Amino acid sequence: MDKKPITCYLVRHGEAENNVLHILNSYPETDTYSLTQKGREQIVRVATHDLAEVEAEAIISSPIRRTRETAEIIAREKGLSIEFDERLRETDFGMFNNGPIEDLLAKYPSSVGRVRTDGSDGVEDFESMRIRLKSLLHDIAEKYSGKTVIIVSHGDPLEQLHGLLLGENVAESASGWYPKKGSCTKVVWKGAFSRS
Repeated sequence: MDKKPITCYLVRHGEAENNVLHILNSYPETDTYSLTQKGREQIVRVATHDLAEVEAEAIISSPIRRTRETAEIIAREKGLSIEFDERLRETDFGMFNNGPIEDLLAKYPSSVGRVRTDGSDGVEDFESMRIRLKSLLHDIAEKYSGKTVIIVSHGDPLEQLHGLLLGENVAESASGWYPKKGSCTKVVWKGAFSRS
């Protein structure tokens, strides 16, 4: 990539109703879950403290309700419009979607086990997720070279996106940094993609 570095603020949505209920909720949503009061307070803090001095060009968000609500809180504070992009959606949880998170964890106790799945349960593996995230980053590089963007998404996609931005491979990303709900992490992307 022959572009200037892009400053990315990776924001994980605030606490949502499905988090409290321990329910998995991926795209497309058959049930929708809003942010809790605690989740809204977490994101107000992100918008008014973590991002207070940030001059961003855009907010790019997953379209799922909890991320949409998160992006809207930030957008109101920053005076920015939101670009919703399905490539930032939650992991496809396949047969585990809308069920208890404990069922997924029984099969995949470690996120490293989801680097490459056998596909029998419909769970999106992280290698497949990276294809859509790399596509998104190519578009961001074309549009926002040398600029600052706020990216609102979910834990697993942000974990892999963070790894892509830092040049980690998929397994390194799956066993390293992981965002807390209602958190904001700054990464300066210099344009190098990971080895895999």
